[in-house]
Amino acid sequence: MINKAKAVFCNHPFTDGVKDKPIYIDNNNIGNFIYPDFGLDYSDLNYMYLSTPNLTVCSMEIGPGGFFNPPDYHPGDEAYFVLEGTITQFNPETGAAIEVKEDEALLIPKGALHSAYNFGDKKVKVLAVIAPKIVEEQLFPTDTDSPKKIYNYDKVRIKYHTEAWDMPQLYGSVDQLGVWPAEGSVLREKKVIYHITEDKKLKVINGDTRPVLMKFAVSNDFMDLGEYIVPSGGVVTRHSEVIEHPAEFFIFGMDGEMTVYLTETRETYILKRYEGLYLPPHTKYQLVNYGTVSARSLFMVAR
Repeated sequence: MINKAKAVFCNHPFTDGVKDKPIYIDNNNIGNFIYPDFGLDYSDLNYMYLSTPNLTVCSMEIGPGGFFNPPDYHPGDEAYFVLEGTITQFNPETGAAIEVKEDEALLIPKGALHSAYNFGDKKVKVLAVIAPKIVEEQLFPTDTDSPKKIYNYDKVRIKYHTEAWDMPQLYGSVDQLGVWPAEGSVLREKKVIYHITEDKKLKVINGDTRPVLMKFAVSNDFMDLGEYIVPSGGVVTRHSEVIEHPAEFFIFGMDGEMTVYLTETRETYILKRYEGLYLPPHTKYQLVNYGTVSARSLFMVAR
């Protein structure tokens, strides 16, 4: 099926007013766009799932040997979750280059410049989450093509010096929700692009009698990004307790058979791989696994 949906920043899928009903996102309403859209030599292909004034979810693809240029930045925080391949993320202001592998994440604070490279032999696919806004208007920034802090950079032209910094905390508890992997204001001030490996994800148990595992890559004052894991097996159907969020929510299909059941309207959605479901604030839902293996999905919540 040919995808004809147009990506509209801060209003996708397009609605005349506030998105106040659930929206299932598949190939029929995914919108495509290219960055940069003013030159194709160093560009990437993007798939827009959701974009509101509070939350944007899209995926980015870069072929082997490719990268995007000029560097990008946003008026909100951006988090990457690598779906396929290995991406090298570069901050041209600080000179930091971070290699992020499949199932790892990255937090890019508001205003931090960044470019993405694919030095591997297969396509890279990354899920990107931005909160609150992806752009101020319907245009990408065009003022970032300045000297880059690369090997043997011109130290006369580039004066900015970055001190080595890493947040030592590896394990936390539910008490760190909202400040993981560090306080958002600290990362924004330092313009630190933070790498979240598997051991740096914040693991939280959701539910007492019906427990599911949550792995938070990011939880700060702008967004939450993490994974739901619902196990299989048992005498009764494996499902979560009722979950509700005070802000906009998006869930993205990954592995296994994840079913989303809306408890008040009794609507049922079966999440397929790389498809998603938008839920308005205060929508109550449960996650159900009718399959024979653990079901995993990514979730994003605006703050």
